[in-house]
Amino acid sequence: MIFCGIFDGHGPWGHFVAKRVRESMPPSLLCNWQETLSQTSLDQDVDVDIAAEKKQHRFNIWKHSYLKTCAAIDRELKQNRKIDSFFSGTTALSIVRQVNITQNHLVRIILVLFFN
Repeated sequence: MIFCGIFDGHGPWGHFVAKRVRESMPPSLLCNWQETLSQTSLDQDVDVDIAAEKKQHRFNIWKHSYLKTCAAIDRELKQNRKIDSFFSGTTALSIVRQVNITQNHLVRIILVLFFN
């Protein structure tokens, strides 16, 4: 699994927010993904007819993990008294590339996340 991200801070404390998100997002996202994955089950024996449903299910797992991660980081930033998170933030562009070796295909997810 590969995580790539660009974090562009804005506002008086944007550089701090961008750095904090850059450091927090990958481990938090991985933890949330593993937690979400453990709560759901992916059937490995899939027909061609339901392959699209399985792909959508994988996407929904990642989507849920991203949203949960962003909410947690946002709460963490708002609790930090050193920064004014009302006027500072970061734009985050991130990509997760997952290789499923057993099925030998790639799942690519690109989400643009805005932290304010």
